[in-house]
Amino acid sequence: MNDRFYIIDDDKSIRRVLKNIIDQYDLGIVIGEADNGKDAIKDIQALNPPIILVDLLLPGIDGIGIVAEIKKMNLSTNFIMISEVTSKDIVSKAYTMGVEFFIHKPINVVEVLSIINKVKEKLTMHEVISSFEHAFHSMSMLKEYKGNIKTQTISERDRIKKVLSQLGILGEAGSNDLVEMILLISEQEDMQREGLLNQKLSELYKMLNKRYEDDADNSSNVGAIEQRIRRAINKALRNIANMGIEDYGNELFIRYSNTLFDFKEVRKQMNFARGKSNYGGKISVKKFIEGIIVELKSEL
Repeated sequence: MNDRFYIIDDDKSIRRVLKNIIDQYDLGIVIGEADNGKDAIKDIQALNPPIILVDLLLPGIDGIGIVAEIKKMNLSTNFIMISEVTSKDIVSKAYTMGVEFFIHKPINVVEVLSIINKVKEKLTMHEVISSFEHAFHSMSMLKEYKGNIKTQTISERDRIKKVLSQLGILGEAGSNDLVEMILLISEQEDMQREGLLNQKLSELYKMLNKRYEDDADNSSNVGAIEQRIRRAINKALRNIANMGIEDYGNELFIRYSNTLFDFKEVRKQMNFARGKSNYGGKISVKKFIEGIIVELKSEL
């Protein structure tokens, strides 16, 4: 597949390195580049590149702003963000806006190859699915096919469990608490959901305990709920760090290390597991829960 790339970065050397990697490893062709958002948006509207590599921090319009503008054009574009920023709020916002993956500075060839190949695989799969849909439509079977798919829709509870299973914590005692906590928050309207996420964790634990009392007449100690949840998330952090140690290009590691955890803390945990540090990484219960909610919304 001769994919077309567009690169946006105000650092000329970064653009050159990315272009050389794409050329050297025959990933596709770079059809354009820019050092600012204003010029990039004009080019992209005209060129419609399938894959855009965009720096987060840019003069004028930043990377997230560029993604937002391009999304309004309804172009079939996939975004890879280049950044050394690990702020949980910024990363979460970027994923929500439609960024596919992150490439971290300083540029690492192995990481660039892994990320770009994953996006290319997605594009290939999309083409295969599109061809099947076209075939079904030609045979007047598409409507029936889609109807069958709808009847097999996976519940939100099962989707949450799938994520926890991928993190290796589905069997943990706190996994059930996490499922119920996430459902409690995600089933609310947007404004109410934001209000809940802004609550103190102690209040969320109390609300979850109240749900247990109301739904199952099975009250639990609020402190015990908190301990179970924290133990489960801590284990998830250890598991994701081990994935990164074994394979930095692991799809689950790339997908969850920034969205469910602070990547700095994942690195600390990796160094601890390697024996390079006396201290492991720390977790944020709220970031973990918010990250899974964002993950659920992105799959819709």
